[in-house]
Order: sequence, then C-alpha cells, then structure tokens
Amino acid sequence: MAQSPLVNPRYHKAFWLVNLSYKAALPTGSLALRYGFTNGTGMDFYYKSKNNFLWGVNANLYFGSQVRDIDYVNIFKDGNGYLFANDGVPINITASMRGSHYQLVFGKLFPVFTKKPQMALMLQGGAGWLQHKYLFSAPNALQFSTAYLKGYDRLSNGWAISEEIGICNLSLSRLINFNVGIELTEAMTKNRRYYDYATGGADTNTYADFIMALKFSWLLPIKANDKTQPIYFK
Repeated sequence: MAQSPLVNPRYHKAFWLVNLSYKAALPTGSLALRYGFTNGTGMDFYYKSKNNFLWGVNANLYFGSQVRDIDYVNIFKDGNGYLFANDGVPINITASMRGSHYQLVFGKLFPVFTKKPQMALMLQGGAGWLQHKYLFSAPNALQFSTAYLKGYDRLSNGWAISEEIGICNLSLSRLINFNVGIELTEAMTKNRRYYDYATGGADTNTYADFIMALKFSWLLPIKANDKTQPIYFK
C-alpha cells in the first residue's frame, strides 16, 4: 500500500478529449487601450496519440465590463451631457467587451513527474482568428439601436497565434482530470467597419493585440483506458 505508481497507463493510450475551460485574461499591447480584465470561456476538442501528441481545435468567447477609450460616444449626448431615450427620458449608457478566438492547436504531454504519475507537463501552440468589439446598451434609445451599432462598436479582428504551458492531470481513478496553464495570444488586427460616426471615416490602422491568461480546464476523456489495464509500481 505504501508503494506509489511509476507508470500511468493513460499516458500510453490514444483517446479523445473534450476540455471545458475558463480564462482569467489581461489584455496587453493595443488591446489594453480598449479593455481591462476580461473573462473567457471555451471548449477544446483534442485527439491524444499514444506518444502523447495533441491535435485539436478550440473556441473561446471573451466578455468583460472593464472598458476604456469610449468617450467618443459623447457625440450622442446633448450640450449638458445627457442622453435621451425615444420618450425624452434621460438614460445612462453601459458598455462592455465581447470577443471570440478560434484556432487549430498542436501540443505534447510530457509525463516527467515520477512521483506524480497522474501529472504531465503540457506544451501547446495554436493558430487562428481573434475578434473583439465594444457592446453598448442604452434601452429605448434610437442612437444605440441595432441599425446603428456598426457605426461605433469598432469591430476588429485578425490572424492570431498562441502559446500555452501548463500542468495536465489525468487521474488514475478517472475522477479528477484537469489542466492549469498560462496562455499567451498575439494577433494583428484591423477595424473592419467601413465608417465610424465619431471620426467620420474608416480606421485603416493595424493593431498589435495581446492577451495573457491564466487558464483552467476540466477534461472529459471520451475513450479512456480499460480499467483492467495494469498499473506498474516501484
């Protein structure tokens, strides 16, 4: 009973994985001029080979209430700084961030922890598409209706790459399977709207957007080892 497993057979079998993840993200670079702390939720679909290589796809949604550089919406206010609804009642504007990130990923698990055979070092990289925009809400105000949203949401997107390093835990009992890692995302984005109400034209600049995130994932193996698979002890 005092012996500890030397080999986790789950790192020597091929199977599929579905990951449900949460990210605590901090925008940097040009993205930090627009948004503060951001939440992210996502799903990953992987194939893990017998040699612990990972291939897959993932999709992430970003959302947050910390936004910056939105004074340009003051063009909708009157001389006293008020915005009025369609019925003439003063209202407030609320703003938030919405984003998405889709990519193909490739990585590898390194079961190098001899005293913790359920754990492995995970290295992963990806390439895909990052998108983000402002989301404004001013109930019953014509200026912020769907018909005018594209004139001031500053939708931006572009190609992105990412790198992740973390710890993967594939429990011998199959009950506790998770990843914890740090993910870096770099993207070159452009504003995709043809006209901006505040500037009176189109923004043709290219922006370097970065995201640093602490990522937590819950792993759901679709095809795992047979329970009769032997576990070797030292």
